Parts: sequence; structure tokens; C-alpha cells
Amino acid sequence: MLLSGLPPLIVFSVVFIIITGTSAFDNSDDEVIEQDRHHDDYASEPSYFIRTSIHPFKRYWMNRPPTFAESRSSEGEIIEASEERARMLNRFKPSNKRVVPAVDSGDDDLLSSRFLTRIQSKSNKNKKNGNSNAPSFFARMRNMNPLSTFMPCEATTGKEGGVCLPSPVCSFYGGRAVDGDCNMASSCCINEVEKCGALVTLNNTYWQAPAAVSSGSSCGLTVKLDENLVEQKKPICQIRLDFISFLIEQPNEQSVCSVDSFQVAGAINKVPVICGDNDGQHMYLTLPRDATSAQLIMTFGTSTIPRFWRIKIAMLPCDSDDLAPDECLQYFTSTVGSIVTFNWKDTTSRTTRQLANQDYYMCFRTELVHRQAASAQVATTLCLSHCQVSSGLPFSLSGDAEPPTSQSIGDESCSNDYIVFPGGYSFPPTVPVKQRDRFCGSILSQAESGTLPQTICSSAKPFRLLYRTNSDETLTPATDPNPLLGNQGFCLKYEQRLS
Repeated sequence: MLLSGLPPLIVFSVVFIIITGTSAFDNSDDEVIEQDRHHDDYASEPSYFIRTSIHPFKRYWMNRPPTFAESRSSEGEIIEASEERARMLNRFKPSNKRVVPAVDSGDDDLLSSRFLTRIQSKSNKNKKNGNSNAPSFFARMRNMNPLSTFMPCEATTGKEGGVCLPSPVCSFYGGRAVDGDCNMASSCCINEVEKCGALVTLNNTYWQAPAAVSSGSSCGLTVKLDENLVEQKKPICQIRLDFISFLIEQPNEQSVCSVDSFQVAGAINKVPVICGDNDGQHMYLTLPRDATSAQLIMTFGTSTIPRFWRIKIAMLPCDSDDLAPDECLQYFTSTVGSIVTFNWKDTTSRTTRQLANQDYYMCFRTELVHRQAASAQVATTLCLSHCQVSSGLPFSLSGDAEPPTSQSIGDESCSNDYIVFPGGYSFPPTVPVKQRDRFCGSILSQAESGTLPQTICSSAKPFRLLYRTNSDETLTPATDPNPLLGNQGFCLKYEQRLS
């Protein structure tokens, strides 16, 4: 044969060209160009990238050359794809210009929501922290629950109350931070106001008398109520006033606070005008549903006595367990204690101390008795008796103090100054057993014109006592006392018992 004399290698090469030549040269020019492009473009790329789908978070996708589809596309489409990649790459490059990203690209949305947001959040966090791993103070404060930071607290001394706040926030509100029963991140913040015309929004604020109080002047304070305030956050239904100290001028001989007085505006329950000595007393102010404020007002006439007061103002939300029942000015929440009228004092002086125009309820929460025993039960009876005094009068509402006697006989008995204790009876019971609601005179007793005090009990619930006085001390005839002897009010012990 013609090829028999040629070396084997040359023969193999000629045969290979003959076999493959037809298919290779039969392809169109476009396919040859396509193969050449494919070879040239991907000669330096990893083979696995060609076999995988495009992924937006793979770094090769950002810098990749055109795909086969892009190679076959028109020149304008190739330019558009290149510009799209360049635009997305520029987003990660530092620039002083603000670049507004396109919002019509699915890839843009993916990057913006999953990647760029994380970068921005991390950057902002580092700026706030000053390259610190701990969150900034203001970041912590923004994430705090306001109700957990303004909770009431007691100082470790047991003499003051406040609200739990971090020390910087306490200083912002003008308070002073002390040790108390708060968590480790907070202190017990004691807030004090020592001026007239102040606006109070913080719970457990103390209203302190200013350094100088002038005669013929007034001093007021407004308690602002707004559930949108971060320090309140809930609607306030009641305000409790605790008179830590309270001394202004005494009433006149007709028991009227004609020189100095303290009064309240904005409450819907009966709140009397008071004056004199009222250390340790308290009041509950019930507010209307749409209340925005309540006012406390001190008025001063001509007098030389020093006036001073320190009043704790507690705000009680509408869902608080400490709310007093409706119409109750005072509310007592223990099984035993004492109840005292405003301006009563254990003193040898027999000048008038009882105040005119008093008309309010003293109420008692029903308690468990015998708490220490396994047989603790709900109290069924409330009993009243005289306080132990050294020189004062424990019960002096009307009548003569010498000799002391209880209410007299007749329809006019206890028509001016008296207490109403529903269902009252003497304990131990007297024979014949009498039941009386009204009590007056200078001794607490069931008997008429009695000379010995008695314990008076009642099982009528809810436990409450009404105290009422008229507008004068001696001008109303019949049962009011001698003009030379004023009434004192009362101090009574109370005890909740089982029948």
C-alpha cells in the first residue's frame, strides 16, 4: 500500500486527521468562534465554577467573565450586565458619596436584606461602643422596660422610699441614689422637691417645705398625670399622701382652719381642709378617669410659728393591689393599729384641736388573723377601744371633759360631732344588749351617759368608720362642749378578730 513504508507514528496522525476532520470543519463559523471564546475566557477559571449555578455570595460571581449566554447576547446586553456587576461591586468600596442602590433588582434586595444590613448594624454598634464589646449606656436604657425601672423601693435605712433607677437616670430626674431593695443595676432613687409651684411626675416624690415660708402667702404643687410619660406608663387612679412631718398653725376656737390650711384640688372623694399637727397621717386621693393633674395647696395667714412639712406623694396605677376602696380617705392594712383624727395630739392643753367640717371614711382591709398558726382565717369582727395616753384625751368629740361621759339620752344626741360605726356593740356584751351606730361625747361607750369606756365591735363588712364634725365648736347649742373647753378629736386602737 501507499502508506506501508511510512513510520507508524506518521500513519496514526494521518488517520486521526481523516477521521476527525470532517466533523470539525463541517461546524459553522459561529460555533468555532464560540469554542474559541470559551477556551480563551475560561482558560484561567476553575472548572467547578463552570459546572455550578451562579450564587450571589460567591466571590467569583462578582469578577467573573461573561457567560455563554452573555457571549451570544448583543453588545448592549453585555455592557448592561457588566455595568450591573460594577454597580454592585462599588457598593462594597469605600466612598465619600452616598450611593442610592437600585430597588428593582432581586439580587439587590437579597444583598440589602441579608448582608448590607448586618454590616451597617455592626458598624453602628462599634461607633456607639467606641470599639468596646459592652453595649453603651443609652443602648441599654433604650432596651429597658420602663415599668421595671420605676418600681417603688425602700431605702436600707427604712426611713425613705423611692423608685428603682440607674444612678445616671436618677440624677437626670434630680434625685439622689441610695442603697435599697433594687436589683444590682439600679439604686433606690429618692426624689425631693423643695420649692413652691413645682411639677411632679415621678412616683414616691417628697415635697419638702422651702427654707422660708412667709405669712400671707401660699405654696402649691402640681402632680401631673400622663400615662404617656415613661416614668408613669400606666393610668393613675389614686394618689397617696403620707405626712412624714406636718406643722402649720392651729385652728381657731371654733375649730376652723382660719389662719393656715392645707387643701387638695382634683380628687373626687371628700378631702377635708386640715391644719395643725399631722405627723404620721395619710390621705388617699381618688381621681376621675380623665384626670390630668392634682394640686396640693398650702395657704398661710399671719403667724409667728415655724411652718414645715415633708409629704411623700405616691402614685397608684389603676391595676394596683394597694388601691383604697371608693370614698375612703384613709385605708388601714394591718390586723392591729391605731386611727387618729387630724390634729389630735397627746397633750395637756385643752384648747380646741378637733377640726371643723370633717366628713370622711376610715376604711380597713379585711385581714387574716392568727397568721402564725395553721388555722389562719379571715377576720370577721373589727373592734375599737381607747388608745393609751399620758395626758391627752383619747376620745373627745362633744360634751364636757369633766366628768367624761358618753353620748346622752335623746334624739339630739350625736347630731353635731360624732363617729358612725355600723353595727357597733359593746364587748363583752352588756345586759340588756344594745346596738348603736353613732358615738360621741368624751368616752367611747355603748351606754348612754356612761362614765366607763368600752370596747366596741362590729361584724358589718366592709369594715369602715365615718367621722363627721359640723362647722363650729360652740355656736351650735345643746350637745357641744363648754365654751372654755375645746374638743380634741380621738385616738382609737383597732383590732381584727374572729367572732
